[in-house]
Amino acid sequence: MLIVAGLLLLATLYFAIVGVGSEEEDAVSGSHSVVDFTIAGSTTVQPVSEILATVYSRSHPGVIIRVDGGGSGTGVRRAASGEVALGALSRPLLDEERMTYPGLLVHQIGGSGIVVIASRDYPGDIITFEGLQALYNDEDDDVSAMQEIQNIRVVVQRQDQSGTEEVFASWLFPGKKVVDESLRTLDRSAHGLIAKLEMEGNAGVLKAVKEASGAIGFVDFGYAEHDPGVKILRILDQGATIPLPRQSSDIRSSILHELRDEGLNEEQQYIPGLTRPLSYVTNETPDPEVAQFIAFVRSSDARRYFNEIGYFSMDEINENSAVK
Repeated sequence: MLIVAGLLLLATLYFAIVGVGSEEEDAVSGSHSVVDFTIAGSTTVQPVSEILATVYSRSHPGVIIRVDGGGSGTGVRRAASGEVALGALSRPLLDEERMTYPGLLVHQIGGSGIVVIASRDYPGDIITFEGLQALYNDEDDDVSAMQEIQNIRVVVQRQDQSGTEEVFASWLFPGKKVVDESLRTLDRSAHGLIAKLEMEGNAGVLKAVKEASGAIGFVDFGYAEHDPGVKILRILDQGATIPLPRQSSDIRSSILHELRDEGLNEEQQYIPGLTRPLSYVTNETPDPEVAQFIAFVRSSDARRYFNEIGYFSMDEINENSAVK
């Protein structure tokens, strides 16, 4: 009997110890729960996402946010499949995407504009809509008689699938999403055959234009704003008589003007077709932790980080509406 009683006592003590240990482990685990999610998609949105993710994680211990690129289309697909929590988008959601993925929700976080850039040896600071069409269409063109582009030697465009190219293409050629056909054309300038290059991302296009003589390309404004190695060109739109912006120094305020829709009732300051929203997309309603991050990104606390990249935060865009 003594042996049995001893064994029962040992068993009681053992389970008491194990039970206490489990409760302590649960308490520790709960106090250090980890939230881990990924943002993927637009390379335009990527740099501001990286900054915002870092800042947010510093003030929210246990939150890990990973940021990948891949282009806007990739972001939409990965978010729709549930592979990532947030898809990054630098253009409006397409009608076919809405039909294919009806559960997608769009959360606009800011806005930006696309600019045409040229190497420093470009003559002047103006390019026409017609000149850009000649360089990026699917026909063989001789542009040696077009003054502003007669010395172009290199035309650079995007290699990856991107919202930047889709917005640029739809402005130049309504209904088109890419300008890939121009890569196979045999355009000529005053210097002979024009070389055609494909580069990945805004950074790749910027680098190629900066390093090549007589080069031209298109990038997001934020990438070129503070780079002295390229010129941001003013654009003479189709049927217009005045290039926009009116002054090269006004490009930031001009893009913001159009993002705020002031151009609907006032004189245009930038090309409406070249401004676009920056957004995150989620598959249905996001988890609370992801929703909190989106709220931070849309708040006044995030404004400085958008401005660092050359973009406009949702807080800054909405500021005009609040005044009105």
